[in-house]
Amino acid sequence: MFRVYLNPKEARVLVTRAKVEEKDWVLVSRYSTWDKAYKKALYLASRLDYVLEWYLEDQVESVLQIFKN
Repeated sequence: MFRVYLNPKEARVLVTRAKVEEKDWVLVSRYSTWDKAYKKALYLASRLDYVLEWYLEDQVESVLQIFKN
């Protein structure tokens, strides 16, 4: 499961598999695939003019799963 978080104080959007419990991060949505989570995060970052962040390991792992199946 991939999560999309917003941090309005720092103007950041994050896509991650991990639960973020740090102050100022707000969970926006959860998705079963990397692509859906990334598209939502990209939309939010573009719309709000926020910085988009993600963990490269999560993205690579998701892509490798496609090749395993």
